[in-house]
Parts: sequence; structure tokens; C-alpha cells
Amino acid sequence: MMSQSTITHGDSVDPSPTSPAVTTPAGPRRGSGFSIWLRDAIPTTAVIGLLAGLAFWGHSTDWTLPKFSELFGNRLGAADDWCQEHNVPESQCIECNASLLPPLKDYGWCKEHGVAQCPLHHPDVAQLKTIPVVSDDDMERANRALALMPRPENNSLCKLHKKRIQFASTQATEKVGLEIEVALRRPIIEAVIANAEVVYDETRSAHLASRVAGTVYRVERQVGDRVNKGDVLALIDAAEVGRAKAEFLQAVAHRRLKATTVERLKTPAEKGAIPERQYREAEAALQESQIRLLGAQQALINLGLPVRSEKFAELSPEEIAEQIHFLGLPAAVVKSFDDGSTTSNLFPLRAPLDGVVIERKVVAGEVVDAGRTVFGVADVRSMWLTIDVRQESAKYVAIGQSVLFRPSDSADEPEFKGEVSWISTAVDDHTRTVKVRVDLPNLDGRLRANTFGTGRIVLREEPNAIVVSSEAVHWDGDCHVVFVRDKDFLREGSPKFFHVRKVRLGVKNRDTTEIIVGLMPGEVIASRNSVVLEAQLLKNNLGAGCGCCVPGH
Repeated sequence: MMSQSTITHGDSVDPSPTSPAVTTPAGPRRGSGFSIWLRDAIPTTAVIGLLAGLAFWGHSTDWTLPKFSELFGNRLGAADDWCQEHNVPESQCIECNASLLPPLKDYGWCKEHGVAQCPLHHPDVAQLKTIPVVSDDDMERANRALALMPRPENNSLCKLHKKRIQFASTQATEKVGLEIEVALRRPIIEAVIANAEVVYDETRSAHLASRVAGTVYRVERQVGDRVNKGDVLALIDAAEVGRAKAEFLQAVAHRRLKATTVERLKTPAEKGAIPERQYREAEAALQESQIRLLGAQQALINLGLPVRSEKFAELSPEEIAEQIHFLGLPAAVVKSFDDGSTTSNLFPLRAPLDGVVIERKVVAGEVVDAGRTVFGVADVRSMWLTIDVRQESAKYVAIGQSVLFRPSDSADEPEFKGEVSWISTAVDDHTRTVKVRVDLPNLDGRLRANTFGTGRIVLREEPNAIVVSSEAVHWDGDCHVVFVRDKDFLREGSPKFFHVRKVRLGVKNRDTTEIIVGLMPGEVIASRNSVVLEAQLLKNNLGAGCGCCVPGH
């Protein structure tokens, strides 16, 4: 038995290699005159005939497309029992025959919430099996959202809430691909969103420079090393340090000499053995030496080498020289020197805080000038986040608000949390944005400086907001509406229709939208392909009518 195959549009079939080839005997072509002309003219004739037939059909039908009912083959009534305006049998059209199903009681416009048929004040409008209970939390949630900032408004004169979109059957909704969803309570966050960058906390970071010019004697720390406040980062061989130490030693010796002279002349001066003037001159010289000593001491302190002259009062000159030689150097560093020939010009560059070495710009033997940055240290346990907030959004930002930050390269990781600590008092001349600073804890070290991402300054957190998919919400030019399925939709024999419900929108993103007022949890709404209902609603507004809707019909 020969097998058969079905060929669909777009498929291509190659001749089977096992099929016998059909050949035409070679020879002169017969009938090369009229028969050939007829064969070539047939396709052109067919096209002309098809166009003529299309023109005849268009003229006879006045170029009218098939009716909705004919397109879906959904004739539940007779041919003349079809409501063109509402696409259902006229005998079942609840919009045209109020006796079939009276409309809901019209509660009018709610000035407080900006919707008609407000479910918060009139919960009986909700399409649920039982009338829901509106709690104080529901009222506070709506009022809080409306008070925070201006929300999209509805036209109070719009009467769309009185409309109902009816289907001939549940099968009709399936044919148009209509999908539904349930309005649910979900947590939402309303925030000011802006670009952000992580930087080092300027109160916990430092760029270190040598206080004196000199040569790098030795580098003690590398980039990435953790340091404590006071740890030596490098040793600088500076002649100025040696001169300051020598001046201090001379000042100590000079003061000791003048003190000895005064002590020696004191008793003779009291007995009158020497002129009083001589004793007074000795005291003046002592005071002068004291001032010199204090000056030398202050010079060392200014270099970051704290010293107190009182500690050297009872020491011998050799002991004083030994202590001054390694002044300011930790004992561990002193022990690392191999011999006693180490220069006394060494100046320690110390870490000013606990942190990590983030920058090093010198090597041993390199000449450095005073004021040149050679090291950077930062405490990375806390970072700063700078956010560029648009000028019009800055008025909603306040000190202490929570902030969520997500780096650009970590979409799947948890967000970092911090608080607003500073808001700039100026608007950037070029970007027209306002700088906002946030303190971000970074105990685990995951945050890195110069990281870009998105910052969300939290304005409002609602754990029980009513949220629907964004494609379920429609704007007709006057009102935002959703289509709510009637509570008796699934009951056998009941009309199949959706209520048009005005809603007030809150937080909106690409996929979901918060409904501040207009829906109650548990109500079923049209979501995907709900544009079909919107199209029917717009058609009704255009005034396309049928005989059943003429007044007095």
C-alpha cells in the first residue's frame, strides 16, 4: 500500500529518490502556436478573474466585514435576535433589557478616594459571594497612599462604571483568549528610584602624606593589609627630623646647665655674697633655656613625634640620646633593625584609623615631598551611597528614610539596606539632580567602592496592598478601569458579564500595579487579552446602537 503525507503551508517536499523518473520522449514540439499561447495566458486570466470576483463581492456587501457573531459562529438566537452593540443575543442582552438584570445601585462619586462606587464606603458593590468587611487598616492604607503624593485622577463626570460587558457564553471568552486573575494582597514598596554609586565613607577614610620631605627608608604595609590606628605604614628618612631631634637634645642640655647655675648661685645670693643682678641674670638665662626647650619639644610634636621634656630630667645624656634616636617608632620596629648604626632621621608614617590599606604609591628609596599622598586607608565596615535624585522627586526625601541598594552586577542577590544621612542643599547645575547620601553597613565586606547600581529611597511600605497585573488596568482618556467578573458568572443560566470598575492607582512597575481604591481582595478581574473588553467598551461609547437600545423600544 502506498503511504500518504500531508503538506502544510510553508513546508517543502523534495522528490523521493526512489520514485521513478517520468521522461518525455524527445522530438519536435507539437502545437507550438495557439496551444502555447493559451497555456501562458491561463495564470493571468485567473488573477484577473479573482480580482473581478472580489470587486463584485465588495460592491454587493458594501465592503462590510463579517459580524462578530458570524466570525465566532456564536448564534444562540435567531438571525434577527442579535444585539450588534453588545455582541450577544438581543433577548439575553442585560444592557438593553434592564428587566433581565437590573444594574447595581449607583452610589455616585466618592470625593475622598476619587472613584465611583467606592468599595471602601460601599463594600456591597464588591463581586464576592459575601459582603467583605472593610477594616480601619484598609481605610488608613488608602488614605496614607493618597496623602503621600498626587495620584492619577479619574474624571468625576465619567459614567463608565455603569457599563457592563457581556458575553454570549463562557465559550466566547475562551475563543477570544481572555484570561482572569484574582486581586490579592501583597507587600509593596513605594520608593524614589535613582542611579547610585558606592564610595568610601569620608569620615572613615584618609589619604596620607608625609609631613616632611625625605626618602622612603622602608615600606611596612601593602595594599589590602588590615591595620589598626597607629600602625606604621612606612619609614621616611628626613633630615628635618634629625635636626629637630638634635635641637631638642641641645635644648635639654642647655636648660639643665642653666638650672644648675641658678641652683649654685641661689645660696650666695641670699647671703649677699654675690651681686643680686648676677643671680637675676642667671634666672633669666634659665627661663630663656626653658623657652628654647619648649620650642624644640613643640617642633617634634608638630612632626607627629610626641615627647615631654619632664621625662628626661633625671636621665643621663646618653640615655636621652638613645630614647630620642628612635623617637616615635614602635618597639617591634626598633627590634627589626640589625645594628645600632641606623639613622636617627626616621619619621614613621602611621595609620590614622582602623581599616584597610586601599592605596600605596611609594617604594623603598623613592624621594617624597611634603604633602604628596603616598598611602590611603579606609574603614570599609561602613560605606557611603550617593544617589542622584531628580529635582522634582527630592521633596519626598527626608533624613532617616530607609534605602535599598542593588548593584548592577548582582540582580539575584539581596539588596543592601541603609538610611538617608544627608541631603544636599543645592541642585547640580548640569544634571539638575540633588545629591543624597546614605550610610550603608558593610560588615561582611561585600560592598566595594565605585560600584554603580540602583538606589530606592523608601517612601511607603504596605504589607497588605491590593495588587493586580498591569495589563488588567486600562485608561480610556478619562478614567482608569478594570473589568470585574460578576460574582454569579459561573452559575448555570446566569448572564456572563464583567462590571466596569473605576480604580485609583498607586505603585506601578512593568508587571504589577497597586490598586489603592476600587477593588477588594478576592475579586476576579480580566487580565490577559482584556483589551477585548476595552475595545467593546470603546465601541459602546462611540454610540454604535441596535434597535433594542432605541428609547421607547
